Amino acid sequence: MILVVHRLVRLVVVLLVVTFLSYGLLNLLPGDPVTQILGISATEEARAQLRADMGLDQPLMVRYADWLSGLLSGDWGTSYISRVPVADELAERLPVTLELLVAAQLVALGLAIPVGVAAARRAGGALDQALTAMSFALLSTPVFVLGVLLILIFAVTWQVVPATGWTPISVDLGWNLTSVLLPAITLGCGQLAVYARLLRADLIATLQEDYITLARARGLSPRRILWRHALRPSAISLITAVGLNLGALIGGTVIIETLFGLPGIGRLIVDSIFSRDYLTVQGGVVLISVGYVLVNFLVDVVYAAVDPRIRRA
Repeated sequence: MILVVHRLVRLVVVLLVVTFLSYGLLNLLPGDPVTQILGISATEEARAQLRADMGLDQPLMVRYADWLSGLLSGDWGTSYISRVPVADELAERLPVTLELLVAAQLVALGLAIPVGVAAARRAGGALDQALTAMSFALLSTPVFVLGVLLILIFAVTWQVVPATGWTPISVDLGWNLTSVLLPAITLGCGQLAVYARLLRADLIATLQEDYITLARARGLSPRRILWRHALRPSAISLITAVGLNLGALIGGTVIIETLFGLPGIGRLIVDSIFSRDYLTVQGGVVLISVGYVLVNFLVDVVYAAVDPRIRRA
């Protein structure tokens, strides 16, 4: 209980710091939303009137306090450009980003766990060496380069999946999975290398423990020892990596959604930055920040469930 309260306090502090810094940095960007809305031919009187109507004539701290009070009361503000409530825009785009994140993690973990276990079972063998080479290749390839390569191979050359576009699940499940396949593989490949190498290293260390030697002496099969006795204690670092790398995945969605034309929160943030739509950008930053710190909070809770030593501490 003390751990939960402590983490919740840290969560609030982190969110306050992140929202204030992002709000201040957005206001340092060149350009003006008033000019974006009215155009360069607008009169100074019209500019001043719109600036006052939007509250942009107030000091930064006053505007931040007003925005924060509205956020706490459930009012995320209204987009300067589309005149649609920011909360509605984010709610419309959120399912796309969530599906992309979940699909990317499933791709990464679904491949990394069996590959990492197989490599640890025969450390130094051909599979282990192949895993090392693959990991270096994936980690050294930027996500946007990998995305372009996958589009070139699977969408342009072989034409087995579409390069861009999005089909909601409610419209067609098959086309939805097809449209998310390439983006999920692109986003998950970098995490796949990290997860597989991390799990391999922890499993090799766990297999040297005394209780594993005892399990072998009892005549248990190597498969049972790996999957039933060695995998769980070796998953602590993997859980940490999954939680921490979620931040990298969320950041990667900005690139992936723009590259593949997905109507998610990442693309909304990019479009809003170019149009100087501060409230929409700030709402997206808040949503991403909340998701990131909540995942890390859940990772701490899972620690206690997986490792009894953390509960006793």
